[in-house]
Formats: sequence, C-alpha cells, structure tokens
Amino acid sequence: MKVRAISSDDYIQLESAVGYLKQYAQNICRWTEQGFVKPEDCYVFCVNGEVVGGVCFCDDGPEQREILDFAMISEQISNGERALKEAVKTAANAETKSVGYNLYNDTEQYDDIRNLFLRVGFYVAQVKKSYAYELPQPSQNCGMLTFRSIAEIGDELFISTVREVTVGILDRLFAADAARLGGDRAAREYIDGLKKIEFNADWWRLGYCGGELVGLIIPQKLSDAVGGLNYVGVLPQHRGHGYGAMLIEEGTRILRDSGMKKIIADIDEANYPMAMALDKVGYIFKMEESVLCYNVGKL
Repeated sequence: MKVRAISSDDYIQLESAVGYLKQYAQNICRWTEQGFVKPEDCYVFCVNGEVVGGVCFCDDGPEQREILDFAMISEQISNGERALKEAVKTAANAETKSVGYNLYNDTEQYDDIRNLFLRVGFYVAQVKKSYAYELPQPSQNCGMLTFRSIAEIGDELFISTVREVTVGILDRLFAADAARLGGDRAAREYIDGLKKIEFNADWWRLGYCGGELVGLIIPQKLSDAVGGLNYVGVLPQHRGHGYGAMLIEEGTRILRDSGMKKIIADIDEANYPMAMALDKVGYIFKMEESVLCYNVGKL
C-alpha cells in the first residue's frame, strides 16, 4: 500500500466510490474550499493504483496536528499499518510533538480502525461519550442566568474564566494540558484552536447569577445543520447548583435559533455531573468516542 498527497484525478475516482471513501472526498473538498485544511495535508492510500483510503490533517495548536478524517475500505484495514504510519510521519512538521484523532463509534469499522491506530503506536488518551440534541421543541427551562458575550467583555476575561474553570475539571485531557503548559497558556491555546473551527463572538458567552460570574458556554456551527457545544464550564465555587444545565440550555437555544437541527456535545466518560446536566436539558447519549494520540518522538 502506497501513500501520496491527493490529486485532482483522485477526486474524480473517489466521487464514483461508495460509502466512507466518497464521504472522505466530500469532506476534504468542503474543508479545503473553506480554507480549513490545506490540500497538501490530505493523503490517499493506493493499492495497484486504486485508491483504497485516505487521511487528512490540520494544525491543533503549535505542537499538535489533528487527523480530521480517516477512511479505508474494510478489506484493506488489516494491511494499513505501514501506510498510516508513513502518512503520520510525513504530515508531522519540525514543531509537531503529537498527532491526535477523535474516533467515533458510529460505524461497523470502529474496532478495526481503533486496533489499526493502536498497532501503529497511538494510545487511547481519553474515552468520551457523545450526546446529541435533536428534539423539535426548545429545551426545557432549567433556570435563569444572564449572559454577556465575548464581543462585550473581550478575550482576556473569557480566557481567564476558561483558566479558572480548569481547576478540578473532569476533562482529563484539558486538565493534563493545564498541568503541562500552565493554566493560562493551555486556556489561550484551547480558545485559539476553537476559533479556527468557527467563531461567532455573539455566541461565546459568560453566564451570571445575580451579577456574579458562574461559568461559560461555547456553541459553534459545525455544518449547515449541525452545531456543537464545544465547551461548557462552571467555576469551582459554583458547582453543584445546576448552572451547568442552564449554560447548556443557553448554548442549545443559540444554535436552535440559528437553524441547527442537531447539536452535539462530547464529554469525558467520567464527567457524571455534565452527563446529568445534558440529560436534564434533553440530550441523548449516542456513542462512545476514543481520543487517540501519537507521540511523534516515537517515529
């Protein structure tokens, strides 16, 4: 199996493909048009000149690259170890220390792909649970907060709130980043990374109860019909009072009012308080997610 950068001729072949290969081509076409990925960061896997898979990378901070999409026909997954490792090595630049991939358990290939990545040298850094809100009616009223957007209060207060929320946070990866980089740097890099996905300054909000800051919510548009709650945080001194559900409700309302038909929220499997808050608002557990990581120094 050979690895090379995708070419215009490959798109023609992939458009006539079915299933995951066609979806891979459609994804990277959309992302490159949006400027979200560079064509040179998208690769295909070939056997005897036939495209059997592909993988696409982007930056996730100065020292990490992220796999945005991976696809391979089922018959070739068992043979893909060397090709995937070569693609990861090629995509890593001089500053890259790690490569990550969020693998969702939404296809029959989940176990095979997960095992392929583990054989290459990735490890499971975190297991998440993915929830979705698809109800036709608005979310129920969980309580009242007032809100101010990042457009009103500015980046610095927003970033400092993210930093304070990390104290005792149940998201193990973010807690590890804060311990490794320091709370301020981890918060800044996290916010910068989210802004690259999508940034609406009126949507990113701090929540207040009686004029006192209690937490924040970051809703984002992921596609024309799908939104995501990519960050929900309650300050340590205000936890246990139901503010998480109120923040989730506000983020859900923003996305629903903006035409999102489905809203996704992914949380650490051990974050039971947030799972309860999502359930209270009307979110339904959908699937498991493995957050895979590769230390580039091992290449």
